[in-house]
Amino acid sequence: MFISQAQNFEDVILWRALKNIENGFYIDIGAQDPVIDSVSRCFYENGWRGIHAEATMHYAEKMRQDRPDEIVIQAAIGIGNGSIRFFEVPETGLSTSDRDSAMKHKAAGRSVVETDVPLMPLSAVFAQGGDREIHWLKVDVEGMEASVIDSWAPSPARPWIVVMESTLPNSQETNYEKWEPKLLGMGYQFVYFDGLSRFYVSDQHQELLRFFGPGPNVFDDFVLAEHTTYAAVLQSRLAERDQMRAEQARIVLQVKGDILEGDRRIHIFEEELSASRGREAIIGAQLYEAHHSLSWRLTRPLRKINALNARLLGLPRRGVRILLEQIIRWLSRHPEWKDRCLRLLYRFPKFRGLLEAFARSRGYGVTPHGLDVGREAEWYIDAPKGTSGQWKQLLEDIPTKSER
Repeated sequence: MFISQAQNFEDVILWRALKNIENGFYIDIGAQDPVIDSVSRCFYENGWRGIHAEATMHYAEKMRQDRPDEIVIQAAIGIGNGSIRFFEVPETGLSTSDRDSAMKHKAAGRSVVETDVPLMPLSAVFAQGGDREIHWLKVDVEGMEASVIDSWAPSPARPWIVVMESTLPNSQETNYEKWEPKLLGMGYQFVYFDGLSRFYVSDQHQELLRFFGPGPNVFDDFVLAEHTTYAAVLQSRLAERDQMRAEQARIVLQVKGDILEGDRRIHIFEEELSASRGREAIIGAQLYEAHHSLSWRLTRPLRKINALNARLLGLPRRGVRILLEQIIRWLSRHPEWKDRCLRLLYRFPKFRGLLEAFARSRGYGVTPHGLDVGREAEWYIDAPKGTSGQWKQLLEDIPTKSER
C-alpha cells in the first residue's frame, strides 16, 4: 500500500502514472522538508533518487542529513547568475525571492529574514542529472515559477510529467497565466489541476494521459502518513470530535443523573401521598363512626345551641336584645312551645339563667313553671357563675324596665 506524504496528494497522482517505473529519477525545485509534505519521500522509499533544489539553508541542510545519497543544491532557481536577495520565513514553506510576497507575509505578522543566496538556472540543474530520464519535475517556488520556466533553455531535457504550483502563496488566486504558454510551447499538455498545482504531460509520453482525470480515490490504494498537513488537520478535527463526544457523554450522564434524582423524588412523593391517603381513610372512617354514634346523636341539640350562641354573639347587642324579647313574647302567646322550650332549657341551666334574668329585666314574671307576661318580677337573677364574658357584658348592657 502506498503511503502518501505530500501536502495535497501530488505524490498519489504521480505514483498512479509512474508506479511501474523501477528506480526512477525526479527533480524537486523548492523541495523544503525531506519528510513533512514531501512529494518525493514516498518515491525515495520505493528506490527512486533525484535532485533537490532548496534556497533556504535550514531545509537544505535537513535534506542533506536525511538524503545523503541524493544531490541537494542550496540555491534559488531562475533567470540569471550570481546571487539573489532571498526572504526567509522561518519554519514555513513561504520563503521566497519575491519581495511583494515577502512583504505580505511580514504585514501578516510573520518573521521575515533577508539573505543573499546563489542563483542558478533550471538548465544547470538538468545538467547535473546527466543523461538520465527525468520522470517528474516539481516546481514550488512561491511566486518565481515564471523565472524558473524562463531559465529552462537551452537544456533539451523533457521530464515526462511537470507539476507546477499555480496559485499565489496562501491563496486560491491562480498565477499560471504568466508561464503556462511557454511550457505548452515546449511540448507539454495540461492534464490535471488539484486546486493548488497543475499537472502537464510531455507530448513524448502520450501513454500517460489515461492516468489523469479523477482525483485521489479509493482505487489508488493509499493511506496518509501521520505527519502530513492534511493528516494533522484530520487529527485535529478528530480530536475536536472526540472532545465534543466526551462533552456530550458528560451531559448525557448529568441528564441521566437528574432523571434518576427526579424519579427518586417522585417515588418519595408517591409514598408520602399514599401515606396521606391512608391517614385520610382512617380519619374518614373515624368520622363516619363518630357521626353515627349514639353520643353524636344525643348531643345534636347542644351543638345547635352552641351554633346559635356563636351566631348570636356575632350579632350587634341591640339586635340580640330585640330578638330575645320577640322570642319571649312569642313563647308567652304559645304555651305549648313555651313548655317545650322550658323543658329543654332545664338541661342547660346556665343558658336558662341568662334568659330568666333577661326576662325579669323586661318586666316579665318568672315562676318555677315558666315566664308570665304582664307581672313585674319580684326578684332578679344574676348571671350564673361560669357564664361567658360576652353574655355577662350583654346582660349588664340590658336596661331594666324602671330605667326605661
